[in-house]
Formats: sequence, structure tokens, C-alpha cells
Amino acid sequence: MLHIENLAVSYGRAKVLLDLNITVGEGEVVALLGNNGAGKTTTLKAISGLVKPRGGSIQFKGQAIDGLPSHEISQLGIAHCPEGRRLFGGMTVEDNLMLGASTAGARRKQAQNLKHMYELFPILKERHRQHAGLLSGGQQQMVAIARALMADPELLILDEPSLGLAPKIVSEVFEVIERVKDDGVTVLLVEQNVAQALGVADRGYVIEQGTIALSGSSQELLANNELQTAYLGI
Repeated sequence: MLHIENLAVSYGRAKVLLDLNITVGEGEVVALLGNNGAGKTTTLKAISGLVKPRGGSIQFKGQAIDGLPSHEISQLGIAHCPEGRRLFGGMTVEDNLMLGASTAGARRKQAQNLKHMYELFPILKERHRQHAGLLSGGQQQMVAIARALMADPELLILDEPSLGLAPKIVSEVFEVIERVKDDGVTVLLVEQNVAQALGVADRGYVIEQGTIALSGSSQELLANNELQTAYLGI
């Protein structure tokens, strides 16, 4: 579904991504791991059209998207749930969700998708008239994920969905990711919690200094001595 080849991205003179190669198959959950500053979020922004690559290619279902504006990429079936949630705190939960139905196809299925979001996230149905800014951090993260899913994407990009959440809420978020996969949505996941990410992912990549240092199945990466030492404290 997603094929990234020799991707290079710079901010001014600072080279962030160098010759990055990633593939994501239809129906997979793929984890993108690495330390802060390794280039994970930049990779997601390049896929979504929020930053322009200086080299390489990004293909989605066989179509080159690295030169497209972000709104056109969204129309093709990619939804990006950013780090930090980025909700409209003064708007209700339901109004935030409705904003996610930005594509023509999603608008036609708006009522159906909203019902499904409330099935995935029952607490949001209870709080649907509450201002999003008054929710707990975990509930806000659920709104952010549900808003992205309201676009009815084929590929969901999640950037640090567990950041700053209590362990119990983190488990709930990853349970949702598993249910999203069961719904047939492909997921590319950036996550600092390596054990949790590989617990839900089929495969993973480790970025170091802007390029892929390790890749393999989740089982292979969890058994890798280098990854255990660097990220799992073993």
C-alpha cells in the first residue's frame, strides 16, 4: 500500500532523513521506532505532504504522492493523527469528530462512521456534547484518533498516540489500534513505547540518524539484542 524509497528531507541545511526505505502492506500495522530526533515525525509529515522531500519517492497504492499537497493526499485515503492531538478545545467532542469527515466519501458516510466511532470509543458518546478541551488526556487522544478515522482512511498514520498517558489508558489506546486493524485499516505507527508498539504491530523499522538501522517482524525485533539494549533496557 505504501512504498517509500530513498527518501531524503532537510530543514534548511539540517539533513533529517537520508535514503529512507519503508514499505507498508495492506492490512498491516507497521511500527516506526527510534529515539527523539531520529526522523520519525518528519517521515510521517513527508507522507502527508506537510514537508516536501528533497529526494526519493513516496508511492501510495502505486501512485506517486511526494509532490502532492496534503489535502489531495487526504482525499486518496491517508489520515494523519498528529502528535499532541491538536484538537479544537472550545468545540464539542462531536464537532471535532465531524471535522474529520473531510473527504467526499467520508461525508457521505458521516452518520455511519460517527456511530462506529461511538462504538469504538463509548466514553466519547457519553461526552459528545462536552468541550474537547475539558476532557482528560486519554479521552482527548481518543477524540484525535476517532477524528482521523472519520475520514474513512485506508491508511491511518498515528504519531505518538500514548505520549503522556497513564499506563491503563495506554493499554486502552492500543486495544483500539488492534480493533482498527480488525476493521481492515492499515496503520503506520510512530511510538516511543517500543514494547507496546511491537506488541500490536506486524513489523517494525528502527530509524537512527535519518535512515533505517533495523527492520523485521515484531518478534525478530523484540529478540534483537541491539534493540533490547537501546530501547527496552535489557
